[in-house]
Amino acid sequence: MTTQHEETRLDEEDDENRNLSSTKGSGEMALDANSLNGVSELFGDLSLPMMRGSNLNLPANADPLTAYLARLNYIEPLSAEKQQKLAEQYINEKDRNAGKMLILTNLRLVVKLAREYQRRWTNLLDLIQEGNVGLAEAVTRYDPYRGVKFTSYAQYWIRAMILNYLMNHLHPVKIGSSRAGRKLFYNLKKARRELMRQGHRNPTPALIAEYLDVDEKEVVRVAAQLDAPPVYLDAQAPGHEKTTIGELMESESADPEEMATDYDLASRLREAIHAFGEQVEDEREKAIWTKRMIAEDARSLVDLGDDWGVSKERIRQVEVQIRNDFRRFLLDRLGEDVRLDFLEQMT
Repeated sequence: MTTQHEETRLDEEDDENRNLSSTKGSGEMALDANSLNGVSELFGDLSLPMMRGSNLNLPANADPLTAYLARLNYIEPLSAEKQQKLAEQYINEKDRNAGKMLILTNLRLVVKLAREYQRRWTNLLDLIQEGNVGLAEAVTRYDPYRGVKFTSYAQYWIRAMILNYLMNHLHPVKIGSSRAGRKLFYNLKKARRELMRQGHRNPTPALIAEYLDVDEKEVVRVAAQLDAPPVYLDAQAPGHEKTTIGELMESESADPEEMATDYDLASRLREAIHAFGEQVEDEREKAIWTKRMIAEDARSLVDLGDDWGVSKERIRQVEVQIRNDFRRFLLDRLGEDVRLDFLEQMT
């Protein structure tokens, strides 16, 4: 059971998580793969230089995280004024080195923020790596003339990237594919706790949806995925010694026999369509058949009526007659078992 102290800490953390789902603006969450690859191409190699000499005393078996943090100690942080000048230099002069310096001198800020989420993800280096990408993204988007310190602005992007990573990796099923999904991912449990404090013993999806201002269907969908334990396809199936759950699941791929049958029927239909068209002697009927009934880019009734100097209603009547003729032709050729659904879809 969760203690009151734990609930308070979770609430505080959830408040911070709202940065991902509630911040608005032109730069909101454009975290596609192209933009992230573009950061690397823009600034080049952002890895820390290796420290040589006696200043960096690390044991031979030091883990990567320890080595990374030790090397960070040799990067001197900059004052807000110097960071402002670097940001202006990067924006005005397109100075890549200024942008790179702005990133490297704020790497310790990333570590500080990443530690706040370490309880959710055991590998701190993973979180630091994602936060570093967010820091680089912040440099490309920062406007030094809006009166906001760079570190304050960068915190949003650092947190956003870390939370985006957690959202995509903590649960085996992707949940946060929409804005409402991201909001529910971080705030569903908190909303339930708050509504229970208000006297609702078992908050309904409708009540949660109203509280969080999201669609009720989204609440049902996300809750079903978050509340249910994940099922692993390689786990042993209940009642089977050597069979996994995945092996018992029905395959989504088509049955080979059904595929062969469908292919054979499709071939016979194509032949029937071609043969029927060959036997149509009336030029107007042939035009309606080829240019409207079996054409990929079908002509309209009005267009064909104009071509033949008749009303669109007359073209429609001829089309109905052709469809009936083809139905009889097809039944004679392929038998009573053939499906004629596509005949109703001819327009």
